[in-house]
Amino acid sequence: MDSRNSTRPRLALVLLRTLAVLLLSAPVIVLLLSIETTPSLVTEQMFTDEELSRIETLLLESTPQSPSNAGPHELQLNSEELNLLLRYAVNIMNLSADWAARTQLSPENLNAQLSVRLGAEPLPMYLNVEADFIEDDNRLALDALRIGKLVVPHRFLQFTLQRLRGNLANENIAYLEFSELINNIESVELELNQMSVAMQWDPNLINRIGNQAQQLFISEQDQQRIIDYYAIITNIAAAVPIDIRAVSINTFLSPLFAVAMEKTLAGSDPIAENRTAFQTLAIYLNGESIAQLIGEEAAAEIEAASYIETRLLRRQDLAQHLVSTAAITASAGADLAQMLSTTKEAYDARYRSGFSFSDLTANSVGVTIAQLATTRTETAKIMQDRLANLQNESDYMPQVGNNRDGLSETDFNEMYTDRSSPQYVQRLAEIQTLIDSRPLFAGLLQ
Repeated sequence: MDSRNSTRPRLALVLLRTLAVLLLSAPVIVLLLSIETTPSLVTEQMFTDEELSRIETLLLESTPQSPSNAGPHELQLNSEELNLLLRYAVNIMNLSADWAARTQLSPENLNAQLSVRLGAEPLPMYLNVEADFIEDDNRLALDALRIGKLVVPHRFLQFTLQRLRGNLANENIAYLEFSELINNIESVELELNQMSVAMQWDPNLINRIGNQAQQLFISEQDQQRIIDYYAIITNIAAAVPIDIRAVSINTFLSPLFAVAMEKTLAGSDPIAENRTAFQTLAIYLNGESIAQLIGEEAAAEIEAASYIETRLLRRQDLAQHLVSTAAITASAGADLAQMLSTTKEAYDARYRSGFSFSDLTANSVGVTIAQLATTRTETAKIMQDRLANLQNESDYMPQVGNNRDGLSETDFNEMYTDRSSPQYVQRLAEIQTLIDSRPLFAGLLQ
């Protein structure tokens, strides 16, 4: 027997075993190359007052003068500004303890880095990702990707992106909306330490994307809660006599939170009940569609509530400010709600009716109510009881008649210099002191 013939099966067997080992161990090898024990970036400290003021200014400057009108719009950000906004986005999503991100701008290139902590002591693990984006036909295109020590081959990267886009385009409505937004970008220019974006601003598209994003964070259980609270709002509105033009906000707050308290006593989560009550009431008071929270299909099966003007201190706008800010606080946190509140007033000072401390007071009341109602189970239950038994609007809302409202940006700057000045910070502290002294919050604030 030829020895060469006898060794061939053995060699083939060895090769097959080797190939099998490589195939089976490939995921482990990829994982070992991807995961590291040290972060490529370190989480930065809390924001200073100056940084928060700068973020407000950036948000203001990034918003079109008439955001409800379609038209051309341009954005310009340098590396420092882009990283400040990125860091703030990570913070408001409550990711700052585990995530860190940073970008660098150079001519025709944007480098983005991300570090995510996967495990805690005694064996910390980090996913460190670095990506390079280049200018391609007036857009940004992903050109290189590194995950830990693993460099993703360029051809494989492009193939994967193409397949992913194809799958999403066929199945995902949110991706189609996002693609439309990308198509509205006319040009992206990367220079040394600066990025410029020219686009067509489409307010309807922006609203649709916002609604899609909002629905991603609403569970099926919360959707059912929202439907239940909307039915209660519908019944309350139907019971208002037709000769009454407007009602107090307490007309809705008390019965909604009476139901929330009943559901909690039956075993439901008080924080979830309070959160969805604020979300639903905000949609109603602002005259918006409940589809924003539960989607068009579910909303089509619900009878729309008749709209009744709702006021706080005899002002419709104050009721809308309070409940809208409470809904944002309950959904996304107090930091974002406060930032949007002050940015909105700065926008009004520059382009519209002027800066209003009365509006700001209503916003701060909304933040305080929602924080107490949606942060801790114990205070959430107490707030349900107190809101269900409201007697007067003054239980939670200070009088605002002595405020000087309608300040233009020039007048505001003459009085307070900017929103990080000691004078402005003191004015906000005075407003919060008035709010904290209201009976609704007695014994709950630390």
